[in-house]
Amino acid sequence: MRADILKQLIQAHLDGNEAGFRRAVIQLASAESQAGHTRIAEELRRALNTAVPKNKREGQVVDIAQPRGPTAGLLEGGHRDERFSDIVLPVATRKLLEALVKENRARRMLERFQVEPRRKLLFQGPPGCGKTLAAAVLAGEMGLPLMTVRFDALFSRFLGATASHLKVIFDEMPRRPAVYLFDEFDAVAQRRGDSQDVGEMRRIVTSFLQLLDADRSASLLIAATNHPELLDKAVFRRLDVQVSFELPDSRQLAELIELRLHSFKLPKQLVESVARSAQNASFADAARACDNAIRSMVLDGRESLTPDDVKTAFASLSSQQAIPRGG
Repeated sequence: MRADILKQLIQAHLDGNEAGFRRAVIQLASAESQAGHTRIAEELRRALNTAVPKNKREGQVVDIAQPRGPTAGLLEGGHRDERFSDIVLPVATRKLLEALVKENRARRMLERFQVEPRRKLLFQGPPGCGKTLAAAVLAGEMGLPLMTVRFDALFSRFLGATASHLKVIFDEMPRRPAVYLFDEFDAVAQRRGDSQDVGEMRRIVTSFLQLLDADRSASLLIAATNHPELLDKAVFRRLDVQVSFELPDSRQLAELIELRLHSFKLPKQLVESVARSAQNASFADAARACDNAIRSMVLDGRESLTPDDVKTAFASLSSQQAIPRGG
């Protein structure tokens, strides 16, 4: 297969067919990725992404991973640069995700023994605790695009259209290997039989389960939810791994602060102190506080953070948490 792609690549170059050349590079990168050569695939995609087509303005970069055709309105995303070094995780969770990456890189070897890598994942836990970032990290580590399902486009008021949209997405998965993220997954896979249930919702859940059973692609599917208790029980049996994301403890918050503000060389005692003050904060809350500290520094005309910048930002975070949320 790769020999045929190389022939297309050479012929397109000789003919000056830029569109054909780019298509051949995309196919070659996909073939290398499926063969487990993720680093080569990533280098090919990066080279293509940074190359400016002749018919584009100077300085404009085109991400060849962006959805096109029937999926253009249903998916959004592209290649990601996140790596495991960009995320704070409990040791057990990090080891699990690293194992999943290794399994999928070794897909061909596993299949020789009639074993498939685990690639249908459920991410569950409170908002702001790293589910979406973890999906981006898996995509970045594997050299695959991250494709996020747009639920505003997925659901339709027309009878049966939502199930058809789901089929379009699943049909794309073998054609375009990627990490497909179904965020707010409980909107798709609600428990059937609830008193509030309607016939169309039952059909959507049933369609999703059938498509999930039939999927044999090389893509990863990640279902992320803040409310696992709302999911249909049949979903759990069809997913390979459940990964829980919890609110961070003070040690993990300190690790995140050091990661976000590492260039400022903050004293360890200060980092640990503000981390303890941010009890019940999510990773997203703490990251926002770090950004606010930098904003205060910049607006004050300085290039170095002071302890007051950091303390004030996290004190503001604490006061916001004290305000009751919701109605």
